Amino acid sequence: MKKIILSLLFLTSLTSVKTYAQMGAAQAVKWDISKSVDINMELDMTWEVFSNNEMLKKASNGYVSSIEVLDANSPVSRKIVFSNGGSRIENITQNEPHNRLIAIDFADTNLPKGIKSAEFAIFIKAKDSKTNVTWRALIKGDEEAKKALIAQLTAEFDSYALGLEKMTKKSIPAARMN
Repeated sequence: MKKIILSLLFLTSLTSVKTYAQMGAAQAVKWDISKSVDINMELDMTWEVFSNNEMLKKASNGYVSSIEVLDANSPVSRKIVFSNGGSRIENITQNEPHNRLIAIDFADTNLPKGIKSAEFAIFIKAKDSKTNVTWRALIKGDEEAKKALIAQLTAEFDSYALGLEKMTKKSIPAARMN
């Protein structure tokens, strides 16, 4: 009986040591870009904008000229064409309506020179009477190429933030003059 109890104690201690070692490996992600904006739009409507390519194009404030789905199977592949003539092929790797989260990575064949990987996530959540939209990007590659891609994505995220804000503005009809 004594041997059985000692064996159980020994096995239990090994299991807890292994679990502790696995938990120690978790690290916080250090994002290269983090852009957050509060907009005066309902949460569901904001989610709809990011889920509908035509609305998303409009929300880009002219930064994006077209969004074309290349493969609707998961991960959804799409081509983004920018107003300056450039384009990007990206894959939507996560689309979680219940968490209001979209994760996107750049297709390997479409990575800029010097970039090993690039991905970004869009987090949408209610904040008081507004909606908070946060873009976060993680880029791996050489410093010069990374700086250029950070500048490009920052401009893109800024454009979306401005476009979303413009979508919330209500026009006041002109008064009739007699």
